[in-house]
Amino acid sequence: MKKILCFGDVTNKYKNAIETAIRKSDNISGWEQADTCDDLPNKDDDFILMKCDIHSDDFLRHVIAINKKLNNGEKFYLTHCTVFFDTQGNRPPFILTDAACIPMPDTTQMTHIVQNAVLLFKQIFDNTREPFISLISAGGDSNTKLSPLLHSWYTTHINDFPKSTLRLEQLDVALDSNIRAEKHLTGELADIIVVDNINTGNAIFKSLSVLSNNWEPCCFLMGGKNTIILNSRGATEQALTHNILLACKK
Repeated sequence: MKKILCFGDVTNKYKNAIETAIRKSDNISGWEQADTCDDLPNKDDDFILMKCDIHSDDFLRHVIAINKKLNNGEKFYLTHCTVFFDTQGNRPPFILTDAACIPMPDTTQMTHIVQNAVLLFKQIFDNTREPFISLISAGGDSNTKLSPLLHSWYTTHINDFPKSTLRLEQLDVALDSNIRAEKHLTGELADIIVVDNINTGNAIFKSLSVLSNNWEPCCFLMGGKNTIILNSRGATEQALTHNILLACKK
C-alpha cells in the first residue's frame, strides 16, 4: 500500500483528486500533509511525494533533501517525464522527457534521462518489449538531424538499444500539436520522445498541454527512491486523479 505525502497547500482541487483516486484504487492507504523531509514515514514505507499548491522550486528542494537522506550520500539524477494521453482515444500514450530538472544535460546525464524514461514506460505500460525512442532536436545539424550533444550521445549509445528502437528526428521550430503524426522512419509512433534542452522540451510540452485540448499530461520525477508527482499548476482535477492512479502502478 502506498501513502501520499502532500507538499504545499492541499486545496479542494488536490483534495478531491486524491480522495477520488483513493476510492478507485486498492493500493492507496491514505494521505497526509508533509512540510519537510523530517515528516517522512519509516524509510522502508512505500510512499508517493506529491506537489500540491507549492512553487516547483520549493517542492524540488524538499525532494532533493528527502533523496539525499534516503540515498545515504550516493549520487542520484532526478529527471522529469510527462506521460501524455490522447483524451479522444485516437492515439496511444507516450512519454516526453523534457530536461526540466537538468536544463542543459551532458552525455552522462542524457543516459540517466533516457534510462529513467524507459523505466517509467516499463513500469506503467509494457515491460515485455523495448519502447520506441525518438531523439528530437530543434534546428539540429542538417546531416545528423541532431544537436552536437544528442549526436554524441546517439553515436556512443546506439548499440545499447535493440535495433530500430532508437530514432532521429528534427523538430520544426513552429509548435506542432501533431508532433507524433505518422512521420517516423519506421512508420511507428514513438513511445518516448527525448529532447536535449529545456527550451525544446517546453515548446513541445506547451504545444500539447496548453495549445491543444487533445492531450492530458501526467507528470513524474524519476530517479528518486520513491514515486514523485510533479504536476502542473494548471492541471485539472481529472488529470490529477489520473496522475495519482498512474503513480500507484509504479
